[in-house]
Amino acid sequence: MFTPRFYFHIRNDLTADDEEGVELADETAAKEHALEGARSLVCASIHEHGSVNLDHRIEVTNDQHQRVLTLTFREAFTITN
Repeated sequence: MFTPRFYFHIRNDLTADDEEGVELADETAAKEHALEGARSLVCASIHEHGSVNLDHRIEVTNDQHQRVLTLTFREAFTITN
């Protein structure tokens, strides 16, 4: 059975293209993976710099290098009072 591969390209202060990708069941799993990655990057940015740019993003592409999802850091969490 074929398992699709998704690539998670980071677009923040630097551009980092994912050359290896990750095999995941489907686009829903890819979105969850992107959410986890974005949350980790947000935490690292806050820890290292004391700030985060919520417009930074992860672009997810499939095996054919077609974009299937763009997830901004803003979409990765909810801020409450």
